[in-house]
This record gives sequence, C-alpha cells and structure tokens, in this order.
Amino acid sequence: MSQRLEVGVEGGVRTTGDVSGTLAPESKRYIIGPKVEIRLPLHLSVEFDALYRRFGFTGDDYFFVGNIITRERANSWEFPMILKYRIPVVPGHPFVGAGYAPRTVHGTDVSSGYFNSDSVRYVIINERSDTSYSVTQGVVISAGLSLGVGPVRFSPELRYVHWIAPFLDESFNPGNLYLSRQNEVFVLFGISWH
Repeated sequence: MSQRLEVGVEGGVRTTGDVSGTLAPESKRYIIGPKVEIRLPLHLSVEFDALYRRFGFTGDDYFFVGNIITRERANSWEFPMILKYRIPVVPGHPFVGAGYAPRTVHGTDVSSGYFNSDSVRYVIINERSDTSYSVTQGVVISAGLSLGVGPVRFSPELRYVHWIAPFLDESFNPGNLYLSRQNEVFVLFGISWH
C-alpha cells in the first residue's frame, strides 16, 4: 500500500483535572484542532495534531498581614506526534499509538488584594501581567478505532498524556501549592478526509 495523506480535525474533552493544590480550576474541558495523518505501509501511520484548549484558575493567598487573589486565563497549544499501528481486523480497524507532545502556554494573570503593615495601614494591590510558561514535553499513549465511509474517516480515541514536568509549578509556599497536572486523559473524536 502506498502512502496516503489524510487531513481533518480532532476534538474532545479532558476527563481529568488540570490543576491541583489550593487552586480553584476554571479551565474549559474541551480540546480541538487540526490534524494530519500519513498512512504508511505495514499498517503504520504518523499523526500530527495542533490542539488548542483554554486554561484558567483562581488562587487565594491569605497571610497574617493581608490577602491576594490571583486569576489566570491562558491559551494552551499542544503538538502531538504519534506513531500508530492499525490492527488488521475487520470491522472497526482498532489502533494503538505512542508519541511525543510539546506544549506551550501563554496568558494573563490578574492579582488583587490588600496589605497591612505597621507603617502603612492599608495598601490595595491590583496588578495585571502577561504570563509565558516554559515549553513542557509530554509522552502520549493512545488507542481507538478507525472507521471509514468513502473518503471520510471517523476515529474515536482514548488518549493519555504524561507531562514530564508541570508547566505551572509554584510549590515554594507549602500553604499555597499551585501545580498543573502531569497526567491527563482525553476522550477524542477525529474526522479526516483523504
């Protein structure tokens, strides 16, 4: 069988939490973006995705001289590259896959609150800043079905991603632990055309 190019979209929902510690999660559960798959001989294929999701949280820091409330809203882009093996079974064409995914997250952080001290009785804090986290790397494992009708292919999939490090890691204060999850599970559905 010669190589064949398929182009389409991949979307779905995250089934696991995205932050831990003392944060209140406010992220959207959806993830969506374009995909390209190159069919290879020996029941193999390589898939490339560009997946977008909206990330957000609110965190409260209370201390003896005041408090600060932090709200973050950010855009996350993930770029999975997955080698897939289609099990030659009819019908359904089940597949398994493994790969690598870099992720980049950029957004806006808004902090507000107050501070009391001996010399100053009441100071209002109101700051807005852009956030840009370091690129994080992930390992991807997937399994699903590949169903075709003419030139259209449908592919329901269960995908697990282990991020080697959290992109959000503010664990310097034991009372206010801010961490993004390193293990995530997604239920995805792809549509592609060849």
